[in-house]
Amino acid sequence: MRAKTIAPCSTRTAAALAALVVAAAGSLVLGGARPAFAGSAEVSYDCVFSSSHSLFNTTATLTAADTTTAGAPVDLTLAFADGPANGPVALTANTVAVSAKVGVSGQDAVNVSAPASNAAVPAYAEIPIPELTGQLTVAQPGTVQLTPGDITLNITNYGLTIACTVQGAPPVLSTVTVTDGSVGSAAAAVESISGRPAADTTGARRGDVVTLGGTGWTAGEAVDAELCALDGTACAAGAVTPALTVDGDGKLAGTVAIGADATPGPHSLVLTQGSLSSTVPLGVLGTRAIQLSPATGGPGTTTTVTGASFDPGDEVTVTGVDADGNPVGDTLTAPVNARGGFTASLTPPSGTVKILATEKDGTAADSAELAWTALADGGSSEQTLKVVVSGGALTMAQEAGEVTLSPVSVDGTEHASTGDLKAVEVKDFRGSTRGWSLVGTVTDFTNAAGAAIPAGNLSWTPTCAVHDGAAAASTVTPGSAGALSSTTAVPLCTQAASDDPASVTGGDFDAGAALDLSVPAITQAGEYAAVLRLTLS
Repeated sequence: MRAKTIAPCSTRTAAALAALVVAAAGSLVLGGARPAFAGSAEVSYDCVFSSSHSLFNTTATLTAADTTTAGAPVDLTLAFADGPANGPVALTANTVAVSAKVGVSGQDAVNVSAPASNAAVPAYAEIPIPELTGQLTVAQPGTVQLTPGDITLNITNYGLTIACTVQGAPPVLSTVTVTDGSVGSAAAAVESISGRPAADTTGARRGDVVTLGGTGWTAGEAVDAELCALDGTACAAGAVTPALTVDGDGKLAGTVAIGADATPGPHSLVLTQGSLSSTVPLGVLGTRAIQLSPATGGPGTTTTVTGASFDPGDEVTVTGVDADGNPVGDTLTAPVNARGGFTASLTPPSGTVKILATEKDGTAADSAELAWTALADGGSSEQTLKVVVSGGALTMAQEAGEVTLSPVSVDGTEHASTGDLKAVEVKDFRGSTRGWSLVGTVTDFTNAAGAAIPAGNLSWTPTCAVHDGAAAASTVTPGSAGALSSTTAVPLCTQAASDDPASVTGGDFDAGAALDLSVPAITQAGEYAAVLRLTLS
């Protein structure tokens, strides 16, 4: 008689961490409270995950107030037509944190962000982009243009980042007109600052004298001045000394001296004359300073030099200096932005003991320096390494052919018909902590006439072990010897799950069984067949 075994060639699979491919983008929002106007344009992004690139085009729409006053926050909303497409790994809820930049002409880009708040994202589904919040503040009257910037998606539970970079020149989505915040007909502006470059009307130091001009004031009446926060509040008494007059045509002229008690940082001069007022943005610069990142290294090490409290509108030269005070290596130049900052990259040569940054239009005193520690024997650095390990599948395969049990003859006594299950190989390469179970059921044995030997007359003695020469991270357990059933699955081989989240289960295993069919003493002659079904899950 024959017994056939049928087993599925594959089972449920589970992917471990795999590549994420980005195909589009989402929406962002930044801080304010004025009537808003929207502008749209097509934008191209190149998204990079590990070494994989994904290009996509989308429509970006920026909603923003078209006018504001200097020092006041502006609310922005930047939306994309679509969200990015996930790769082959499902993302759990609250695991995608997004940040982005919005370009602002004439000053640094605005950083906006939001905590991870996404719903679960199936493989290849759209990754939702939450609203990103922040504030844009423009210090000077004039106009600024706003453009979409780079987007970063942080997959927090995997510690991975998807960086999306704008391709080509970003389109202008909005233009904001910035006024000086004057009340009534009065207006004022900085004309010059003592000791500052002619182009610098945004930053003064303690002891400097600021020359002002304006129109629309009342002739002959005094004009007061206070140094306040950038939004015109929190004014500091005695921080400035005004000497302002108004001629018969209502033209303002005079100076404001910056006192020794003025606190460095972004400020506004608030000028008042009765019901008239005007707010003039003016930063108070502190001590010039630079930072190095890194501040040490061997030959060939490049350091990023960042400066603060330099004269806005000036240009800074950056160079290395040796122990004798002589410049060594390259001399770089960098523009100073409206907030007094700059950034430059320098590779200090051998012999460098400090880095010096000097204002081009200033004297030797208009500088800042910081020690550089050279490592003669090469240097040291750190790099963060990340690797994506993609999980495989849980599969099984069996030896080809049918199982033929030993023949028996009817003679009035019970007989045992024996044989061996065809070899089964189970491979678990999911790279997870999960377990699996291989179980079997069997049908009744029947012959051509319809006579039957019950399924419960077949028993087995299971075996399972690691495949010869193969790797395995866990052990397997054979099922108990005993009768099979047509309705209840009986274990052939199992692998337990692990409770340790840092562990891994799986490997390559062999399973089999010795078969024993009890043939009743009185049985109709003929060739009997049954189907033994194995299921892996």
